[in-house]
Amino acid sequence: MVSRSVFCAPHLRVCSVALAVALLVSFGTINQAAAASKTPAPSRPAPAKSPAATAQSALDQAKRLIDAEQPEAAAVMLRRFIESGPAPDLLDDAYLLMAAAMFGMKEQAETIRYVNQLLGEFPNSELVDRAKLLLAKTHARAGNLDLALPLLSEVRSLSTDPTVKRDALRLTGEFQVQKKDFLRAIQAWLDELPLDTGDQAQETDSQIRELVNEKLDIPTLVRVRDAYPKMFPGDLASIKLIELHTASGEDHLVERDLRLFLSRFPNHPYAAKAADLQAAVRTKFKSHPYSIAAIFPMSGKLAPFGTEVLNGIQLALERPKDGGDSPSIGLIVKDTESDRAAFLDELSNVLSDDRPLAVIGPLLSKNLPVMAEMAERTHIPLITPSATVPNLRRFGTYVFSTALTYGHQAKRVAEYALKEQQFKRFAILYPDTPYGRDLARLFAQEVRQQDGELIASEPYKEGDNDFRAVIGKLKAEDLKKYGVEVQVDNDPAKTGIRQGGKKGKRLLYSPGFDAVFIPGRSLDVGLLAAQLAFYDIAVPLLGSNGWNQPDFARVADRSVEGGVFADGFFAESSSPVVQEFVERYRKRFQATPSLFAAQGYDAARLTVEAIRRGATTGEAVRDYLMMQHDLPTLSGPSGFNPDGTLNRHVFLIQVKQGKFVPLD
Repeated sequence: MVSRSVFCAPHLRVCSVALAVALLVSFGTINQAAAASKTPAPSRPAPAKSPAATAQSALDQAKRLIDAEQPEAAAVMLRRFIESGPAPDLLDDAYLLMAAAMFGMKEQAETIRYVNQLLGEFPNSELVDRAKLLLAKTHARAGNLDLALPLLSEVRSLSTDPTVKRDALRLTGEFQVQKKDFLRAIQAWLDELPLDTGDQAQETDSQIRELVNEKLDIPTLVRVRDAYPKMFPGDLASIKLIELHTASGEDHLVERDLRLFLSRFPNHPYAAKAADLQAAVRTKFKSHPYSIAAIFPMSGKLAPFGTEVLNGIQLALERPKDGGDSPSIGLIVKDTESDRAAFLDELSNVLSDDRPLAVIGPLLSKNLPVMAEMAERTHIPLITPSATVPNLRRFGTYVFSTALTYGHQAKRVAEYALKEQQFKRFAILYPDTPYGRDLARLFAQEVRQQDGELIASEPYKEGDNDFRAVIGKLKAEDLKKYGVEVQVDNDPAKTGIRQGGKKGKRLLYSPGFDAVFIPGRSLDVGLLAAQLAFYDIAVPLLGSNGWNQPDFARVADRSVEGGVFADGFFAESSSPVVQEFVERYRKRFQATPSLFAAQGYDAARLTVEAIRRGATTGEAVRDYLMMQHDLPTLSGPSGFNPDGTLNRHVFLIQVKQGKFVPLD
């Protein structure tokens, strides 16, 4: 790509007689040297240039030197020009050219100095916007992109010059690429296209195409495709995804990509080829004797979770490559978000025409009833890897779940606290969300069933950073029962923060409960734990899988040290089965598997095992899942409970010295 300069030649302006004299003196030696090297002039002298023409000639010569990559020579000439005291109407030109010369010499500090001089002395100059472009380029060269981009945004917003706006957009795209914010880079270049003239539009188009085709990974291509669903470069990203998934042999993804492309770009030049590829993939798919359907949101806000589940399913279906006698199984993938209105009709067609031996899905509990009814009617098992709704049997005998339920977590944490740690009294602080309310209720229920005592249960608002009121309510409830406050000498560092006590004294609180259960997000838990410790509540903390975030143990306050929480999957487990899964997943997808991936893997793995054991119908797969109690799951041999949920092992994980460590 040919680089386009952000500078234009200074405009011709009127120059004073005094300036003309000064210019003649300043450049006299240059003119004499030039005259000495030439043939003697005719006896008739040439007409003298006007002062304005002489001044403009000097500036034009400096501009030519800069364009010829001779910034040092230009700087010498411009420095003499500026020192000669030119009129103000030419000084802003000189400052900008001097800044450009300094930029060419890679003198960052001097470039900034001359630009700031122009902006300070001539805030209304028509060169201000171009000076800001140069300043942005200077910051970018120094690696300060976060200083450069706001300048470009300001120029785009305020400039009335289309050429300046175009240059600002071009630079914005280039800098966003450096930041790897490819969506913003593409949008900047798309905004530039209407301002381009001549071959510039083709150049910008080529730049976008090069970025999409050569520099974007699959997740970024998906984001581009979804950001521009029916326009360029969404079509280009879609085609690139088709090519990449075809090359990796992921036929289910190719089929999905092709279907999505044809629905969005039916009249595209690539449409005919896409239709042929779709027919070929369909023929290849029908060659599999058995199939499984996966029904998840593969676009929209929930797409990352659907993708993780799908990754786990793929890994389970690839196990035969490691040896074994499992039959060839095709995978049908349907996106619940691509066309919500037609989704149920499409799913009905899959169940009746393709007759998969199992359907893995949905992701959300709210989608379960209608899909369960279809599964019951067609006698095809429905295995949800993530819906946590209890008592699945109310939806029928063909519904199963491999998800970690709220009940699983509450029961395991309560057993650990009451039986293993011999705790008897508990407090609960929970976020006022469905997740928090359900876990708080179930944990309280488990405590009472195991002869424990609940002292207090208080909600807090998710996202708050001040929990004084909540902690105050907790203490007030405890002081009515077992909590104790005594007066001690005041701590000067905390005077005025804690309430109560006489002058020079403070109240020291001793909790009457053994532990606090906090089923919240890791961000909230870290803040809450620090404030609990400040208010003398130094008891063990218990939690749920909301704590299991990579940076929580490392960056949270030391007050979470020793805290224990439950989760359905732990990538650092010493289990050989888990380690094999994690290693294969990382090699296949260049990421660490999540609970969603593990639950998707279990759902597919159990279906594959049923087929391997001879199940050739949906009824046979259901019977196998219901009858067997040593099913091969990632957490060890297990079976489904009478309510249809997998009786999966729940991991206990402790925060210890900035790391997560397993307790079992």
